[in-house]
Amino acid sequence: MEQEWNAWHAERLARLTGEDGWLTLIDLAFLGQGKATLGRAEGADLRYAHLSDDEAGTFIRSGDQVRFEPAPGAAITADGAPAQPMTLVADDQGPPTVLRSGSVSIVLVRRNGDLALRVRDNASPVRTGFRGVDRYPIDPSRRVNARVERAPKGTTVAVTNVTGYTSQEPLDVTLVFEIDGRERRLVARESSPGNLFIVFGDKTNGAGTHGGGRFLEASIGGDGEAILDFNRAYNPPCSFTAFATCELPTAGNRLPVAIEAGERAPKGPEVQ
Repeated sequence: MEQEWNAWHAERLARLTGEDGWLTLIDLAFLGQGKATLGRAEGADLRYAHLSDDEAGTFIRSGDQVRFEPAPGAAITADGAPAQPMTLVADDQGPPTVLRSGSVSIVLVRRNGDLALRVRDNASPVRTGFRGVDRYPIDPSRRVNARVERAPKGTTVAVTNVTGYTSQEPLDVTLVFEIDGRERRLVARESSPGNLFIVFGDKTNGAGTHGGGRFLEASIGGDGEAILDFNRAYNPPCSFTAFATCELPTAGNRLPVAIEAGERAPKGPEVQ
């Protein structure tokens, strides 16, 4: 169990610290109607030091569409090819258009019902200065079987993110399990068929673990049950950067016990 746990966490840290991982996120810039210039020069509306050019281009929002016009001679690409004037694809429309300049990448995303630019920088000091994530010692008692109760099709639950924005999200299953001798419940949604994503809180939040809760993944087995291994509970992206819009646990997903298992709060100056 411990060998698998360590291997899982090594893979988790490799994704976290990799290129375009969460540690590279440096901005979430909501776009108003009209123009916004991009560059490293002082007068740019969207100014990032590690772009290739002082003037990289211009974003033009008209209604619910965003057009990008590269500056003449700018070393910026769109999906790997030299950028041309184009309407950007947002992440809720399919694979988003990826603009790259220097160590910076930019995609158009829809967040809180509006359009914004998610900006990453592979040279971000949050990534280059990353000091790791501590974990609690492995605890076999925090690996439990859960009964899976499917919700009626179309069931939703109110989910609030760290910015205070609330939306109705699908509620696919309720997980029923026992911890510390009492029955507990957590709601989850399927990230893909048979694979569950859970946002939960517990009594360690803010006192050893991230204050906004942690994430957990599980799979539904052939017997219709899922194994919840809280030793694999991990920090949400917003524990590393102020520019992620992480979900917070729903009211029913705050466990009234201390789950001293899984990742502790990140250490070091990178915590926002």
